[in-house]
Amino acid sequence: MKIMKGMKKMKEMEGMKKMEMFGMKILFFSFFSFLSFPSFSQSNNTNSPYTRYGYGQLADQSSISQRGMGGIGYGLRNSQLINPLNPASYSAVDSMTFMFDLGLKGQVGWFEDNLNKATKYNAGLEYVALQFPLAKGLGMGIGFEPLSYVGYQYLDTTNMEMFNEIAFSNYSGKGGFNKLYGTLSYRLLDRLSLGVNVGYLFGDVIHSCSASFNSTGSLTNAYRTYKNDTIRSNNLTYEFGLQYIQPVSKNAEIIIGAVYTPKTRLGATVNTAVVSVTSAGQITGEPNYWSSNDSVFQLPETYALGISYHKFNKWTVGADFQYQRWADAKYYDKTDEFSNRMKINVGAEFVHKLRYRAGAYYTDSYVKNINNASHIPGGYKEYGASLGLGIPMVDKRSFINMAFEYSLIRPDVKTMIDEQYFKFSVSYTFNELWFFKRKLQ
Repeated sequence: MKIMKGMKKMKEMEGMKKMEMFGMKILFFSFFSFLSFPSFSQSNNTNSPYTRYGYGQLADQSSISQRGMGGIGYGLRNSQLINPLNPASYSAVDSMTFMFDLGLKGQVGWFEDNLNKATKYNAGLEYVALQFPLAKGLGMGIGFEPLSYVGYQYLDTTNMEMFNEIAFSNYSGKGGFNKLYGTLSYRLLDRLSLGVNVGYLFGDVIHSCSASFNSTGSLTNAYRTYKNDTIRSNNLTYEFGLQYIQPVSKNAEIIIGAVYTPKTRLGATVNTAVVSVTSAGQITGEPNYWSSNDSVFQLPETYALGISYHKFNKWTVGADFQYQRWADAKYYDKTDEFSNRMKINVGAEFVHKLRYRAGAYYTDSYVKNINNASHIPGGYKEYGASLGLGIPMVDKRSFINMAFEYSLIRPDVKTMIDEQYFKFSVSYTFNELWFFKRKLQ
């Protein structure tokens, strides 16, 4: 009997060591994912010409499980998922668990105007997030996520009759902004939770233009001008959230959430380079390079509300509303570049062994319609629908989450480019009882 008990203890200790080794691998993988994240997130996620203006396409900051529900999250509270949309939700983490979430995305986009059609493919790492308890009712999170994407390349031809020249312009852009953040949340009086998210924003937004000018319409005698603008930015960002839980029965509750983000001035430096080259490759005149940090760039003040109805282990339904005051945010010292933006999300989840999800959303653009010129995209409306699936692992705590999304971008000016996307996202949510004290018999 003593030999059997000893063997049992050894097996339990081996199991604990294997779990610790697996946990260390997760931490090391998280660390290296953090280091490599910017190279994945900035240039691989879009080919849209609408990203030529402003800071580019705004990233979806919800987790993959939430995207299956249309991207809801302000009123969502669940101990089995990390919810980056509302910092107050982090206090829902179980007092004995550690959570890790890694998200990946691939998409195919169809672009069409009155004359041309194109198909583009993109893929990349979406986010890395960690969540763990500090004390009863006190949760903390650390994460890495994109805030915006820039990625485009297109040609434009302009007949400059006044100068008897034809201009051939090649526009391209890349980069975006990313955020490394930490979140702290505390649950008060069993019904009210408060949270704060502090992030470090950084990244480069790069816009380039290569223009050829000639008097005959032939590129043989053309001279070419290269211009490159880089907005390099960094600063701290803040988000404040709350969630109120109202029980409606023993097995159901209503959750109301709100998030406020103050307007943020970016610590931005603009680097510009202009070079003119002949058709033979010789530089004409003096190249111009200059750098300035005098211009003011800002991110907008944001208000968000959300509500959800949750029946324990059965189903959840919710809706979100977000309003961003982009019209008050400065861009190159001006406040007439952007327009206010709103977003509406609705979604639901049904649990029966697997987690079945569905949702939809609507949003408009923060970039204004500048004019009706065909080479200036202007504003647009975006409509989207999603389906999702959560597959529990053997331990019933960890999940593989998948989301399938379709989105349609309709420009405010009919002659602009229509865009359609099909997106597939997948994440692995690791949830382990790291803080549980095992007893050996």
